[in-house]
Amino acid sequence: MLCSHRRRGMTPSETLFLAAIFAGATLLVFYRFHDGSGEDARRLTIDRMNTVMAGLESYAIDNAGGFPTTDQGLKALVGKPAAEPVPREWRGPYVRGPEALTDAWGMPLNYVSPGGKNKCYDLWSNGADKAEGGEGPAADIQSWDRATLSP
Repeated sequence: MLCSHRRRGMTPSETLFLAAIFAGATLLVFYRFHDGSGEDARRLTIDRMNTVMAGLESYAIDNAGGFPTTDQGLKALVGKPAAEPVPREWRGPYVRGPEALTDAWGMPLNYVSPGGKNKCYDLWSNGADKAEGGEGPAADIQSWDRATLSP
């Protein structure tokens, strides 16, 4: 008579492997639903603003020095504007998708052209408090104030 020997449970290495997968999944979920506060959100907004400013410069190079108007807005970096003045040499998109035009707190970046602080345009985020002004993490991030554009 043959005795069948069944293994029950998991080996220590199998248990460790499953624990590592669970920990990794937990971290992914945490970072996916993180509220975007603090220094990480500020750095993300600064990175996005620098990307938008590079896109604005490329747009201006392609279009004889002209920046999108305030009415055309930053959407002109994602799709060719239909409003006057229609750019003749639009070669975009100049940024990747509309999410690049928002700050880390989900608010659209503010844009005015011609600018009041800069000659060509003003670009800013109102920061974590979503209101003008603020201090620390809630401070505004402004294209004309290079100190606010450093992480």
